[in-house]
Amino acid sequence: MMFRDKKRVGFILLAFLTGGAIPIQLVTLSFGYAQYIKKMLLAPKAIMAAYEFASVYIPWVYAPAMVALLAITLYCRHNYPDIFRRIVVGLSMGAVATIALDAVRQTGVVNGWLPGDTIVMFGKMATGSRNFSLFYPVGELVHYMNGAGFGLFYAFVFGGRQSYVAGAWWGMVWGLLVEIGMMTLPPMAPMVGMFGINFRWPELFILTLVAHIVFGLTLGLLVQHFLGKEDPGGFLTFIGGRGGGTSS
Repeated sequence: MMFRDKKRVGFILLAFLTGGAIPIQLVTLSFGYAQYIKKMLLAPKAIMAAYEFASVYIPWVYAPAMVALLAITLYCRHNYPDIFRRIVVGLSMGAVATIALDAVRQTGVVNGWLPGDTIVMFGKMATGSRNFSLFYPVGELVHYMNGAGFGLFYAFVFGGRQSYVAGAWWGMVWGLLVEIGMMTLPPMAPMVGMFGINFRWPELFILTLVAHIVFGLTLGLLVQHFLGKEDPGGFLTFIGGRGGGTSS
């Protein structure tokens, strides 16, 4: 494929990395280090081992990525408005869809169907602190930034679809892919077995499956509403400069 504007392609790929992969991998890499490298599966020990990794990853990778994404977003606002739209819509609607996910997830926390509260786990991983007033707000931030990253991924890869029905369908497909990743990667898989088979089966799997379907459905409909008409088409259409407008 020949790209008409290689600078634009560079901004798309950099935004995709800094806004999607880097925030999401904070959790996977930190707990992967704790569970596979340090061989710690007990939650308190694993969380502190994850903090060892996160204490380096956050200041040297995560924070610079957020600064880079902000700079890209501001630059693209007038120079590449289609990139700006996908970044803003993807991040914001991913965060909103995470609220819908939490409405389901909290049921699992209350009923003991999850090994712990995700927000508490993320907060302690990121801060290494047992102070609720510190780790909980940070855990909320990591949790919602994670959801925002998945939203950016969706907006970049799927974009606007042909209709709300198609948007809902592809959103749910994305939610199922996220579910598969969560159930087969750190921190969940080493802790509770693939798809939760070693913990509360089938409650954990059903809960997380429904939560991610709700997340994907909400995300797909919201992205379709805010992005559908201006920026149709998936990643190849987007990166090739076809479909959405590329100038103000």
